[in-house]
Amino acid sequence: MVAHLDSVTSLAVDPNGLYLMSGSHDCSIRLWNMESKTCIQEFTAHRKKFEESIHDVAFHPTKCYIGSAGADALAKVFV
Repeated sequence: MVAHLDSVTSLAVDPNGLYLMSGSHDCSIRLWNMESKTCIQEFTAHRKKFEESIHDVAFHPTKCYIGSAGADALAKVFV
C-alpha cells in the first residue's frame, strides 16, 4: 500500500463496501480498492492551513459523488 505522508484524519467506506477513501493532512485523498488493498486513485483536494488540511471525506449514499471538507474552509464535491 502507498501510505499517506502525514496523519490520516478521516476514513469512509462506499455504500457497496468496495472502496475505502482516506483523507490526510498531507493534502491528499486516496481511493483504495478493498479487495486488492491497493490505492487506485490519489488527488490533492485542499491546501494546508495551520498545519492541517483535510478534515473529513464522505461517499454519497446513492450517487457516484464523493465529498471532502478541509481546514481551508472549503467543502468540495467530486463527480
